[in-house]
Amino acid sequence: MLEKVYDTLRGILYHELPKNAKNQIVIFDRPITGFYIGEQAVKPNGISLTFKGSSSPLKDIAFGLQEFEHTVTIEISVGADNIETTERVTQEATRLVLAVMRKHRRMWVVDNCPICEKFTLNPQHFTVDHNNILSTYATTVTNEFNNLWTDTHDPDIAPPSLPASGLAAEAFIRMYNDVGAGVTVTNLSTTARNNILRMRTDNVEPVRMLYDVLCNDIKGSDDATNRQLYRNGTIVLRAKELVRQLYFGPDNVPTTAY
Repeated sequence: MLEKVYDTLRGILYHELPKNAKNQIVIFDRPITGFYIGEQAVKPNGISLTFKGSSSPLKDIAFGLQEFEHTVTIEISVGADNIETTERVTQEATRLVLAVMRKHRRMWVVDNCPICEKFTLNPQHFTVDHNNILSTYATTVTNEFNNLWTDTHDPDIAPPSLPASGLAAEAFIRMYNDVGAGVTVTNLSTTARNNILRMRTDNVEPVRMLYDVLCNDIKGSDDATNRQLYRNGTIVLRAKELVRQLYFGPDNVPTTAY
């Protein structure tokens, strides 16, 4: 559930935090030496980031729609040569991570691309790198939007352009659903088709969006005197996610399901 959220947060931070000539993320002149998913008992005596979740309560908000509220903690761990340096580096690392995450009140969470198997932070990847497959779907989405706009607005008001990421997400989802329905998709390789079918079998949501992403519990340092030269800064993120739920039962279980 939160695995790709962790990957997305890690990717955003890697992209936006300052780097040195070796393309390493640095706090002052010290590189971040580890990115961890889940709590680690042993960490390097340097700077590391850990991504971990606590809860994701789910509630119904409308017929066919449910809402998750995810809680994710980013822990910044620092060990340095003396207490003052450790404290300063911890505070600066927490400040930088917070400065990046505050800008992302909404974020895409995209699974590995089934066509090229790359990880991406934005669904525009589908229409940029695989336009020969998705262009027809993107054109259909655009035409349907323009027709709907024309039906609901005055003729002298031109339809706006769809956001590129939203257009790409909708185009990909339509292609993804067509593969599940057995439709032959032009230029889609057998490997990509099999990847999509496997994702559907595993109930993967290939493109998701988090909204109302807030950093609402920030500790610049825990000032842990019992851990000598080691300090942790923490940032707690809370984010909402809408999901479709089209099946409610009780008759969605076949008689052979045993």
